[in-house]
This record gives sequence, structure tokens and C-alpha cells, in this order.
Amino acid sequence: MAQSLRQLPCHQARPTATAAISLLQLRRSGALSRCAVVPALGVLRDRYLHRHKGATKPLGAAQEDAPRHGSRNDNASEAKLRQVPEGMLSREEDIEDANPSTGDFSAIGASASETRTSAATQPHCVPDCILAREEEDDGPHDGPYPPDLRVLPGGMLSREEEEEEVAGSGFQAGQQAGAEANGPGSASPPQRPVVAAANVAATLLSDTATAGTSVATGDDAAATKPSSSPRAAPAPAAAPPAQFNWFQQWYPVAPLASLDPSRPHPFTLLGQELVLWRDGTGRWRAFQDACPHRLAPLSEGRVEADGSLLCAYHGWRFDGSGACTAIPSCRDADALRRATGNPRSCAVAYPTLERGGLLWVWGEGGPAAAAASAAKQPALPPELNEDGSGAPGVRAPGWTFRDLPYGHVYFIENVVDPAHVPVSHHKVAGDRYNDVKPFDMELSRPVTLEGGFQVRYADSWRKDVREALTGFTPPGCIRIEQRHFSGGTTLLVLYSTPTRPGWTRHMGQQLLVEAPGGARGSGISFFGAPIPSWLLHTLAAVFLHQDMVFLHHQERTVARQQQQRAAAAAAETARAGGSTAAVGNISGLPPPKYYMPTSVDSGVVAWRQWLSTYGGGDVSYAPGTPPLSPRESDPAKLFDTWNTHTRQCAICMRALQRIRALRLVAALAGGLAVVLATAAAAARAAAVAAAAAAAAGEASGSLFAAVVRGFLCREVLVAGAVAAVAALVWWVAGKLERMMHVYEYSHADNN
Repeated sequence: MAQSLRQLPCHQARPTATAAISLLQLRRSGALSRCAVVPALGVLRDRYLHRHKGATKPLGAAQEDAPRHGSRNDNASEAKLRQVPEGMLSREEDIEDANPSTGDFSAIGASASETRTSAATQPHCVPDCILAREEEDDGPHDGPYPPDLRVLPGGMLSREEEEEEVAGSGFQAGQQAGAEANGPGSASPPQRPVVAAANVAATLLSDTATAGTSVATGDDAAATKPSSSPRAAPAPAAAPPAQFNWFQQWYPVAPLASLDPSRPHPFTLLGQELVLWRDGTGRWRAFQDACPHRLAPLSEGRVEADGSLLCAYHGWRFDGSGACTAIPSCRDADALRRATGNPRSCAVAYPTLERGGLLWVWGEGGPAAAAASAAKQPALPPELNEDGSGAPGVRAPGWTFRDLPYGHVYFIENVVDPAHVPVSHHKVAGDRYNDVKPFDMELSRPVTLEGGFQVRYADSWRKDVREALTGFTPPGCIRIEQRHFSGGTTLLVLYSTPTRPGWTRHMGQQLLVEAPGGARGSGISFFGAPIPSWLLHTLAAVFLHQDMVFLHHQERTVARQQQQRAAAAAAETARAGGSTAAVGNISGLPPPKYYMPTSVDSGVVAWRQWLSTYGGGDVSYAPGTPPLSPRESDPAKLFDTWNTHTRQCAICMRALQRIRALRLVAALAGGLAVVLATAAAAARAAAVAAAAAAAAGEASGSLFAAVVRGFLCREVLVAGAVAAVAALVWWVAGKLERMMHVYEYSHADNN
């Protein structure tokens, strides 16, 4: 591909060159991030190749002996040589002459206008690195060099080692790598504003010439006229897209049925330590988990009979609004009134909602949070009622939840990827050998700030599914809708609430929606079976652990590679004499080494596009939040279910108590049955032996037969059956109790 581009006549390449060089100017000025430039250049390349397909013709075969310009290496002859179009070097001179610290590129515009007037002698061709990925498309050049190409050391005009291919599925994910720019004269270096790559490409392409003619249009035609001033005015920069505020959102934190109202519950939201508790009016509240007295954790306190939250350190009490109602150390009523009347005595309250069977908490607390939270409503499926029950014709078994040892970004990335299901969830929701097949996926709802996105795919691995839709609604709602040929619909509603780096709380429920004739979807695995809630919670680990092991390690692998890239960028900036203060913001970079050549990854690409364009590249956490933890190599800790669910779930704790009691009863019953069976068999054998001895006059010869007949009596068989059933119950109860503490999983053992 790149070889054909190098052979195009330079007058045909000029419009695309203009757009590409403009991108480079914006990149050098800091107005665009590298992650925004690379996808835009890919769009230019694809559009250019489409317009000029078949319009190439070979050039001459002469070769220049040595690099004549632009080399920064004294030993250029020893460096790796590359073929570069003649006209590109004057552009680089213009860019280098500009002052990148001030962003003054008026000189570039002037020289660009002058250069365009002499296009016949100084054609503006585009280097390979802009319109192609040389390391993927081009082979080594083993023939003579054309006369219009100049030879320069490799890496002179681009940083190929920094360009990563994000996706090959039809569109690129724009990336963000900055925040607001500092004003002129600021001591700190300016940061880059966020610019969507798709918008940049569309803007530049709108100014380029049409299909491969020598007639210039738009900016290119204007540039051929004599300039009335020595400097041309720079083009206005594209406005950065609005950014998603992670803190001003509603987040589900727990199913209401799983919360014990008699005690406070600690919870972490976006790195903020909170305490959840129910006050005397029956409303669930959320406070900052710090008593205003000495910042002791309120989650270690008590919910008192009067409906107040007691700090168990010094006995301070708080009502549902956060106001302090009691300070035992105050001497008299006046001192108490003065102390509790001071706003500093109040706990920091966060707005809460009880909706759809879930407890929702606003992402920030304080006096202004109530008004901000009232302007938004949480994302809930319309198939659920306010109390969490299913609407008419909808079967809603209830919510499950789990704290997962990987972050919010990778949870969403995983659930918008349906292709992994039959492979990763082998024998639970598919078959890795028989159910995997290619299918097409398309973007059915565009990527927007508040609307998220939606992808559609047909011909999935499930034979009873006509089509499926997967939609994302910020900040963390996923709706997977499978429409069956029978007319019924299976809905998988999933939530992800970011708690801290490397961890997220997942809540989910499978809804079965009846067709007008009463037909229902088959559901996914055991999630559609009518089983008790506690058993559904316990068995969910079988499903969750199948891809959890991938996502935990994947997140940390990506983080390590991003840190390496950031360190390399900082070192390069330092060698060039620039400031490294703004280098190292890796959140806006695409995950390195992703290679997605098929459309089944369209959901992943759409998620990465939303995250980089609107979400800042990653979840925003409160200041002081601990960083991502290292990889966990101990399976007992990685697959822990006790701390990540059971001890936090009132439903499962009650079930665990019953399981332990059942196991004890089964052990006692089994032991007693064995004793009774043995006694009955012995008595029966003795009786048979005595009868045989009396009849034959000798007991020695028939003793063994008497024992056998004794153990075959009805009483012994019944007692033995009871003992066997008791042993089975004891074993099954032990397996369930074990799963409530830890459930280790290995794909190598899942044959």
C-alpha cells in the first residue's frame, strides 16, 4: 500500500499532503495528542487510496548518493535509510522554525503559501509514515531509488515505534491525552486539549481536493494565489468535546435485599471511603466513612435502636441527614447545643436513592450534591418496577453482586465483547469447540457523551437467537438484549461501579420477557433457572471466574506497557531538552498491542472511543486513592468469594448458617444411622447363628452365613440408606460452604 503511494504523482498527493501536514503542525503545537493524530492519518490514508486507486505510474530509477538535508545524525550513512518524497523536507523546515512553546505557526502558513505557488518544482508529497504503517505494509526496498525521492535516516520524520494499531474493524478509537491548556506565561507547561480524531479527520478532509486531479480546490486553490501578507492566519483549533464528570453520576452500590439493616456497611466509591446504613425512618444513607471528631471509621460503629449511627470510638451520634445529635463528653446542654450547632460536627452525607431493587449513591457529597443529584436519574431497565420486581410478562429472579479484582474499564470492555462467551464460558454458556463461528457486528447507536453506544449482531452462536443488541449507558450500565425466534427476549442487565483502581463492583440480573403468545427465551445457563437467590449468588462464581482470571492479569499487563511507553516518551522529551512535566499521562493512550482485525471487536472499539473521547481515558478517582495493585498469583486470594461477596450479603450469610447447621445434622444423622445399622446387623446375625446352632447341633460352620443374613435384613438396609443420604448431604453442603469462601478455576481442567 505504501509502495503505491510513493509512486503517485506529487500533484495528485498535494491535497492529502496539506491535510496531513496540518495534522503534524497541530501535533507539534500540542493542540492534538499523538493518539488523536494517528487515527486521523489513517482516515486520510484510506480516503486517499480510495480516490486514487489505479492512478499510479512508475517514476524514474535514479538515486541520490547521500542525504542532503534534515539529518540530525552526523553518521547518516551508517543509519537505516528510508525513501522520503522531495517536498516533505521544506515542510519540516517550516515546522522546526516555528516556536512550539508559544504555538506560533504563522510562519509556517506563509512559507506554505509560497511553496504552493511553485508546486511544479517543489511538489508536496507525503512521507510513508503518514499514509501507511511501514512496519506492517512495506517490505525492504531492494531496487534503485526513484529520482524524486530523497534518502534520509530511518525515524527522521516519524516515531513509528510509538504508533499502535488499535482496530481494523472499520473505525478508529480517538484518544485523549490532556486537560485544559495553561495561559501564556504560565510557569507550568501547557497541557493538550482533548480533540476527537474522527472530528479532526472530517474537518481536514472537508478542505482537501477531490479525486486525484491536478486542479486544486478549497484551501489548496487559495494557496496558489499570491499572498497579500507575508504571514497567513493559522486555522482555528477544533473545540474539545465535552467531558464526562465521573463524580456527578448515580452509581448502584448494592442490592437492597442483600443489605443487613441492623449494621453499618463500608463501601468504596471512586476511591472515596463511605459507610452505608439505614436510619430510623427506614431510608438507606451514605456518609463519608470518617467521624468528624477524630476521623475514626463510622463503619466500625453501630446502628442504634433510636435510628442513629453511633461512632463506637467516643459515642458521637448522627441522624440520617448527617447532623450530630449527641456528644457524651459535653458538660451541659448549652455546650452540647453549641458543639452540635457547628457545621464541623456534621458527617459528610452523599445523596442516595432506592430504585429498582438497588441502592444508588451519588458520586460526590457535601451541601451542593443534593441539587446536582436531583437533576439526574439512574439508568434502569424499563422492564423493572420501582421495587425491583418484574413488569407484567417479565420474570425477574433478583440481583446478584460481586466485587471483582479488575477495573471498571475492563469489565465494560469484556461484556461488550460477545465473541468470548462460548470460548471463555465453556460448558456454562457455550462450547469452545462447536459454538465458535464468525459473525458481523455493527454500530447501531453512535458514540455520544450521555447516550454511550450500541452494537448489533446477528447469527450469534446461540441457534435460538434471531439478533442481539449490546448497549452501554454511562457510567456503567450494560444492556444485552437477545431476541429469540420464538418472540421472547432474554435481557442481561449488568452494572459496574468503580470502587478503586483494579477493582469494581458488579451487579447483574437476567430478565426473561414473554412474547405476546407467552413464549419466553431460554436464558443463559443456570441464570434462568428457578433456584433460590443464595444458590444463584453462589453459582455465579462459576460464570464470573471463567473470564476473571484473564481480565485481572490483562489490566496489569496493559498498565505495565503503558508505563513503559510513558517512560520512553519522557526520556525522549528530556533528551530533546523539553519539559517532562506533562509527559506520563498514559490514561489517554490506547492499550498497546491490541490487534483487532475483525468486526466482532466493534463493541470494544466503541467503548475505547467513548472512554478516550469523553471519559478522560480512564475512570477518575478521588485524590489520594491508592494505585493499581500488582498481579495476584495466589489462587486462593484471586478467587476469594468470602470477602468479595458472602460476608457482605445478608441473603448468603443466612444461607451459610443454614448450610452449616444442615451439615452438622447430616453428620450426626449419618453417624447414628451407621451405629444403628451395625447394631441391628449384629443382633440379627446372632439370632440367626443361634437358631442354626440349635437346629444342626453345631454353630461353627454356619457363623459366616448368619452374619451375611444379618446384614441383609430390612432394618440394616434402611439404616444404611439413611447413612448414605446423610453422607451425600454432608458432602454437598461442604462443597457449597467451600464455594462461599473460595472457588478456584482453571481452564486447563475444564475439558
